[in-house]
Amino acid sequence: MTRFTPSPASAWAQPRPSPLLAAHTSAQRPLNPKSIPCLLAWRAASSPFGGARVTRPAPGNTRAAPPPHQGVRGRTWPYTQPLPRRRDIPEGPQPKPESDSTPPHRHLLGLRRDSLRFAVVLALLLGLLLPTTGVLLYDGQKTRATAMEDLRRELARTTEVMSLSLAEPVWQVSPDLAEPMLKAQVDDPRFVTVRVMEPASPQPFLSFERPQDPADAALTLSQTRPILRDGREIAQLTVSMSAAPLLQAKQAEILRTVWRSALTLTLSLVLMLWVLQRYVLRPMTDLTRAAEALAAGRLEQPLQLGGADEIARVGLAMERMRLALLSAFEALRQHNLNLEGTVAQRTAELAASNEELSAALQTLRKAQSELVESEKLASLGRLVAGVAHELNTPLGNALTVVSALEDRYRQLENSLAGNLPLRRSTLEELVRDTRHGQDILQRNVQKAADLVRDFKQVAIDQTSDLRRDFDLAQVVEDVLVMVEPSFKHTPYVIETELGRGLSMNSYPGSLGQVLTNLLMNALLHGFEGLPQGHVRVRCAALPDGEVELCVTDDGRGMDEAVRRRIFDPFFTTKLGTGGSGLGMHIVHSIVTNVLGGQIEVRSTLGQGTQMLVRLPREAPQRRTGETAPGALS
Repeated sequence: MTRFTPSPASAWAQPRPSPLLAAHTSAQRPLNPKSIPCLLAWRAASSPFGGARVTRPAPGNTRAAPPPHQGVRGRTWPYTQPLPRRRDIPEGPQPKPESDSTPPHRHLLGLRRDSLRFAVVLALLLGLLLPTTGVLLYDGQKTRATAMEDLRRELARTTEVMSLSLAEPVWQVSPDLAEPMLKAQVDDPRFVTVRVMEPASPQPFLSFERPQDPADAALTLSQTRPILRDGREIAQLTVSMSAAPLLQAKQAEILRTVWRSALTLTLSLVLMLWVLQRYVLRPMTDLTRAAEALAAGRLEQPLQLGGADEIARVGLAMERMRLALLSAFEALRQHNLNLEGTVAQRTAELAASNEELSAALQTLRKAQSELVESEKLASLGRLVAGVAHELNTPLGNALTVVSALEDRYRQLENSLAGNLPLRRSTLEELVRDTRHGQDILQRNVQKAADLVRDFKQVAIDQTSDLRRDFDLAQVVEDVLVMVEPSFKHTPYVIETELGRGLSMNSYPGSLGQVLTNLLMNALLHGFEGLPQGHVRVRCAALPDGEVELCVTDDGRGMDEAVRRRIFDPFFTTKLGTGGSGLGMHIVHSIVTNVLGGQIEVRSTLGQGTQMLVRLPREAPQRRTGETAPGALS
């Protein structure tokens, strides 16, 4: 076996393919074996990696060579080769990490993170480093792919050339003849392995191996071709080549580019920071100090900034503001001299105004109380008028019966006084009429007594405003009896749907006044101008110890503006025609303040109105001395 020692590469540059070899390959002509040695010698001389020479390993930079291998002819060539250095980034002192004692809001180079200088530096770094890094990464990937593709083509051409050139030495079993041709090739640092194996021999005819870093294994390509003689295979040629030298040269070039870019970026940053400090930051610092002086009240020191740029104009505006503040403070000082007299005068005027407002407020409260009392009396008057109207019918019937019986008794007395004959039929008729009249009289008197009892109960509830246990349906029926006369001679009908067993501990008088006002409001406002209508009163139980009282009519309804203000005091749609505007306000006050409930109005113009009253079965305790807003007194 024959081993060769190539010289180390003189330059990390991509090898240039032989023009003669390229022309021969592109023409697709068979190579003449006799011209191969000349071709290889010319290619080795023109290779950018230099010619082959035997070198001695440098001290401290050698790796133990593999043991010499005995060739097929017993010739041994020792091989020691200096290992190529990996062109890494030079190691230098690494920047120390920031210590824990670094003040907050500080960054590299002492820049504050919230400063304009930091923003400019960060923008420059991001704007220059990111594109440059991206380009370098892309260029590195592209270079790797291109190098591997070029290596694949070069390996194919070289393997073909060497298989043709080694045919004659192998046939003649002459390693000496093959040595110059092989040495011209393996001096190229890209060659890793060249091995010629004869089919009948376990030992290689020729062998060349160059130590390789295991990390560069992925950059190595191998190809095996047969060596033919007269169309018959006499040996096999295996060639392995690596793209690591080319990529290392490219890495060195990229490293130089990085250093140049870093130097350019540093100089640009320094220059821009100097310009920024000279024309922006320093004037802005002066403006900041001037603003702080103005904020501290030091107005005597003038602000002077040279130049006519935007910052100078801002400084001029601040100077004008300083002068304006001086003038304003002087005017304020002069004004303070007369402040005591002005304050005394204004205080007297304010006291007089307060007295007038207090008097007006008392007058307003008195007027409101009178209006509330008027509303109470009007409600009581309507109640009395209804009761009187209802009492008129049974009492009139009773009076008619009494008058008829009086006439019959007078006829009987006249017959007895005149000694007229008294027939049995006459007495039976008199007894029959008397019994019939008695029945009519008893029914009407009982009806009148019931009306008086109901009126008495309602009057007691509304005048005394006592808290007691009652049935909600019974109170609603009592109120309907009192209100029914107002609906009796109208085309409007009251319908009821009353749930039974709704016991409550509350204020029946206040509840009755709420129901009365709701029914009268429907009669006076809801059905105005309508030929007929229905009012539906419904009460039912709700969860959580509550009841619901619902008064619904199919009248005119109201728009959103009226609905929002319906509970406002003194708000009425019949201003000047007898409406006080306190009825619904009293209803809201009684429901929320006395009965502890809620009231909701649902209405659409032209589609009627629904009043929903939610009440607790047990009303909240009333404070001592407090009366219902609508209680009669």
